Amino acid sequence: MNKEKHLYRILFLVSIFLLLINDLYLKFEYHNYLTGKLSDFVGLFAFPYFFSCFFSKKIKLIYILSGILFVFWKLELSQPIFDFANSYGIGINRTVDYSDLMALMILPFSYSYWNKRQIITKKPKRIFKPIIIVICSFSFIATTLAAHIEELNLKSDFQTTINYDLETVKKELRIYHDSIVLIGLYKIDLENKNAEIWTKISLRKTDSTKTQVSLDSILDFKVQGTGVIFYSGIDEDDVEFMKKLTKSEIEQLFKKSINKEFMEK
Repeated sequence: MNKEKHLYRILFLVSIFLLLINDLYLKFEYHNYLTGKLSDFVGLFAFPYFFSCFFSKKIKLIYILSGILFVFWKLELSQPIFDFANSYGIGINRTVDYSDLMALMILPFSYSYWNKRQIITKKPKRIFKPIIIVICSFSFIATTLAAHIEELNLKSDFQTTINYDLETVKKELRIYHDSIVLIGLYKIDLENKNAEIWTKISLRKTDSTKTQVSLDSILDFKVQGTGVIFYSGIDEDDVEFMKKLTKSEIEQLFKKSINKEFMEK
């Protein structure tokens, strides 16, 4: 099969779509373990597959180097490279989490899929090739924008009451768990600081028109770099501001954010 036709195979295109939708939407809307790992799996499936389409005589080498590069990328050993790049205005970032290395198990499946014989009865139009290449290239760098992430892990017993029924509050705060105690993640946006704080909250029905929102814990904060890949940087003043926030100040930001959700309804 012509190697160019590999670019049009369904599973590869689906992996690129999942990579984009996860990085640009799902991670922000549903900040959880699944969205955190999904990009590693689909990205590691698609990355060596994509380059193999152009260097078909070096497929094994591409897959081996992709695995080695991924491991190095996830190790703290690679931090000087990120520091050097950021110092020259190249905004790249990653989170050090050794559990991400489990994504390496996807490489054999990707390699097997590339080598699998598949008949494409209709030849795709050539105009789609550059479009797919551009989309793939963008998807591989979409998660590398500079950001400062720091764990807080603060427990809280702060509560506020909303004058809406439980189902409405669940919908507005995007909590979909059907359990006795409704627990979910909630993001506080600080737009003027280009930052966000992730929290864990719980909901409890007080009566037919009121719902109690409890701040269970304050998980972490992230200050996002500005710009694009080049000339992107993190505002250190914003980082220092976030570090100095006390628990009570975050609780007030939480209350303000929750109230704003329903004032804008």
